[in-house]
Amino acid sequence: MIVAAIAALLAAIAAPSFFGFMQQRQINMARDMVYQALRVTQADAMQQRSDRRFSIRERNGRIEWANHLESVPATQVTTWQPLIEGVVLADIDNTLTKAGGIHYTRFDMYGNLKSKAIGEQGTITLTISGKRDTNRCVIVSTVLGAMRKGQGQARANDNERFCY
Repeated sequence: MIVAAIAALLAAIAAPSFFGFMQQRQINMARDMVYQALRVTQADAMQQRSDRRFSIRERNGRIEWANHLESVPATQVTTWQPLIEGVVLADIDNTLTKAGGIHYTRFDMYGNLKSKAIGEQGTITLTISGKRDTNRCVIVSTVLGAMRKGQGQARANDNERFCY
């Protein structure tokens, strides 16, 4: 009986930490999937010598992404890939161009951003619980297509962004 009580006490102490660890693992995996999807889209543009578009949307409470030719509208794409369940787009810091509820960025045949306009550069921010400390992001930072991973911060940077 004492052993069971001690085991229950240890489980009660460890459970919140374990669930927090699992959430961090889940959000990091989702961010890595988005980063890889962007890199694959960029590589496909260079290999196929065609303009490609990376599109990401939230549908039925789940995030989906697609890598497709720029000439094909995102609304006509049928090969959307789901991200990890429970991960959603954050309410803040999603700064990629958005049209029809779909965020996107475009790569030219050299792997550079298609347009030199500011809208092509930006951030995709994911969250699992809505708290800033669980936010994770992928930042497309230069017109040459450079990308980096970031995470939620307590204070905004010079651009008023919390995920960097």
